[in-house]
Amino acid sequence: MTSLDLTILSRLDELKQQCHELCDIEKELVTRGPKTGMTGEFFSSIQLWKERSLHQVLESLDKAGVASIDNHIEAMEHHEKAAKDLFELTRGCLIRTWDGINLVLDGFADDLADLVDNIVTSSLEEQGLIHEKVVKDLKDENQKLTRTCQDLEDTKSSLEERLELLENTSDAGGDAILCNKLRLRIQHLVIRQRELSTELENAARERVKHRRELEKTRSQLAESRKSLALTRAMHDKETRQLAAMINLNHSQVAQILETSRNATDSKRHQESLERFDPLSGCTIVHLTPVSPPHKPPGSPPFTSHRRASSPILASPNYQTQFCSPPTSKF
Repeated sequence: MTSLDLTILSRLDELKQQCHELCDIEKELVTRGPKTGMTGEFFSSIQLWKERSLHQVLESLDKAGVASIDNHIEAMEHHEKAAKDLFELTRGCLIRTWDGINLVLDGFADDLADLVDNIVTSSLEEQGLIHEKVVKDLKDENQKLTRTCQDLEDTKSSLEERLELLENTSDAGGDAILCNKLRLRIQHLVIRQRELSTELENAARERVKHRRELEKTRSQLAESRKSLALTRAMHDKETRQLAAMINLNHSQVAQILETSRNATDSKRHQESLERFDPLSGCTIVHLTPVSPPHKPPGSPPFTSHRRASSPILASPNYQTQFCSPPTSKF
């Protein structure tokens, strides 16, 4: 029997044992007169019926005018006997019921065990037949392969003997020479094949190595391209900044030159006169026209139109420069 059969039978035995224990417990409770459970409730209901029936009988005797104590005692004895008989009948009925249940459970367990045994046995028999068929087919195939291998070995042995005979025969002619050449050629080819296999393995390893180097070079090239793009962007940015700075410097130089030129032109026609005003604490600059160049004698006199007011205050070139008062040096 397999482990599955043993497991199923053990489970069935366990189930049957549990049913027997349950029936025995109920039977013991019935025998001892239980106070709890379903049987306890049943016996309690019988006891209640007995008490109510006795009470009703005693009331009936009292109503009928039978006041004898003996009649009451006799009625109580009859009820007690009837209740006892009822208890015994009920107990016997329950015991027979439990025994019948046990028999039914035993029969059911046996039938179920037989059924499982038959099912498992039939399944095992089917599996056994299948396995036997497979084993038989494999054995037949093995025998065929063995015979084929033996035939090939015999053919090989006969060919080797024939070849050896041809080689050892002095007047074999060209066949022996051809066989020797073929054998030497085969040996040379075998050696060459081994060398080529070794070279192929080395080439494969070199190929893997070169592929790794190629991947590494590609990654470095990608990084170099990124660096070049970044450098170009920075170069363009710096070039634009330098161009802007150069344009700004050119504009500033042009402004400075223009300012210098204007200042030079104004200095040709004006002279500055500075004086310090102590009241305001500023240096006042007065621009006065430069005296005209001396004309040669005989030229017409130079006439200047003077303003009625003071030329210093009314001059349009009057400028005020704020600065600190001059400090005296001791």
